[in-house]
Amino acid sequence: MSESTTFDYVIVGGGLAGSSLASRLKHSAPQNSILVLEAGPDPTPEHDVVTSMGGFALQGTALDWQFTTAETPSTAGRTHTLTAGKTLGGGSVLNYGGWSRGDPPDYDAWAALLGGDERWSYAGLLPYFKRSERYYDTNASAEKHGFEGPIKVAPISASRETRKYPLRNPIEQAWKELGVERNFDPFAGRLAGLSEYFETWDGGKRQPSHLAYSLDGVNVKTFCPVTQILFDKVGADPKATGVKLANGQTVIANKEVILSAGSLQTPRLLLRSGVGEPSVLSKHGIPLIQSLPSVGQRYFDHFALFQWFALKDPSRGLAIGHPNLSDPVFVEGFPADWNANEAPPRHVLEKALDEDGVIGAEREALLQPGRVFVETLVVYHPLAPAFPLDGSMLCTSVMLTLPSSRGRVSLSQDIDSTTPWIEPNYFTTALDRACLIHGVRRLLKLMLGTEAMKAYVESEVAFPGLSPLTLESSDSEIENRIRAVGVAHFHAAGSCPMGKVVHGNLKVKGVDGLRICDASVFPSPVGGHPMASLYGVVEQAADIIAAGAQA
Repeated sequence: MSESTTFDYVIVGGGLAGSSLASRLKHSAPQNSILVLEAGPDPTPEHDVVTSMGGFALQGTALDWQFTTAETPSTAGRTHTLTAGKTLGGGSVLNYGGWSRGDPPDYDAWAALLGGDERWSYAGLLPYFKRSERYYDTNASAEKHGFEGPIKVAPISASRETRKYPLRNPIEQAWKELGVERNFDPFAGRLAGLSEYFETWDGGKRQPSHLAYSLDGVNVKTFCPVTQILFDKVGADPKATGVKLANGQTVIANKEVILSAGSLQTPRLLLRSGVGEPSVLSKHGIPLIQSLPSVGQRYFDHFALFQWFALKDPSRGLAIGHPNLSDPVFVEGFPADWNANEAPPRHVLEKALDEDGVIGAEREALLQPGRVFVETLVVYHPLAPAFPLDGSMLCTSVMLTLPSSRGRVSLSQDIDSTTPWIEPNYFTTALDRACLIHGVRRLLKLMLGTEAMKAYVESEVAFPGLSPLTLESSDSEIENRIRAVGVAHFHAAGSCPMGKVVHGNLKVKGVDGLRICDASVFPSPVGGHPMASLYGVVEQAADIIAAGAQA
């Protein structure tokens, strides 16, 4: 790259959002020159990024930022290592491929937070969800599903005929014992209930964004970290004119700089460039470009408790690692069948909201019947090196879908470090505690207290130094376990939210020529794995940007 290069659009970050946005912008306006700057590599030449087990093995490698948080008092003073894609394709290269849009009320809450901006309601986003997906069942409702998008979406049962997990029916029956009914299409109305696990594996192959969305005609530079956004302060508002690279070179943007660096890097880049809380910038000796106190202040993630359960008779061939399940078809996607989405009883929610002081419209929205607060998965693979891969163990996840705890992303002491300062503040609200404890108790009943599972599961297996949880465990024992070992699902979002940092058109407030398009703009959580949500946001962002360019 020459000392100074000019493009119409400069997209910082070639992850899930950056790659798919670049593709859509190029398709809608081929005459525009687009540059994607990715800090990490193109993973394809050296890494297996398409097979499921190959992809799962990439966490903790050179394709993963592996950010370390500050010590977190709410989780027993632990630090957390956060996986985030440092590669072309970003999280779509490292994630487990789950596809869930969340609930319509989740997005209606976005619209409400933006003063009634219906673009970000569920109805406003639905055309964009559909645009991104290639739904497996062409006989499904065209009102709810898309059939011509780049991302194939299908449930476990629609994969290969031989991919039949032995515990599928017992787990379904166990949930039925607990009163959880089947939801045959979690995309057709509401998320609550027991639905199949929908995934984005296509014939056992991962669909990373940089491969699913064509980048033909897009200039892509890997190993190109950006250190600062450059501004021209002539006029009423500062204007983003380009970016500075780590090697000292500059790139000029004729039209816009678009930050798609992810929820942990985008706020860091804004602050390093002089956009954020003035006192933070002053502390680090950074000249103020624009005061935006909310930059980095509303970060959230789907906090969860993973558990492990020993099978009574491992010789029956019920979990991955047993010879009966050695056919590669069993790992051609995520080894799970079901996704259960629930909420605590209303009185439990009301008590927690009272304790947190939540009132008014926010309270009423959270108390709507059918809202989902906890997702539960049972996985036929231990997923953790601490447990043997010999067919003797199951792994479970109980995940908060609407966490109300908020963390902070800021600058490290070394302001040029690519590692942000992260204070996650997980599990700090009464609502989060009530919901996750309730979810864990439901999971214990599922695994240890149902007729359908009693012939299969022996007990929970705890890490050394911890006692196994049982049906008799108290709320305080469950809470202490969560604090001791609970972790995030690596669904970082909300650190530059719409309404606070960006407008509904995703333009950064008080700054010209600068937008954000990644999960940092989510103004509140969505009740599902965020990949489907983010693709929908990208699809709409591309239309908004294209319409503005033509105006």
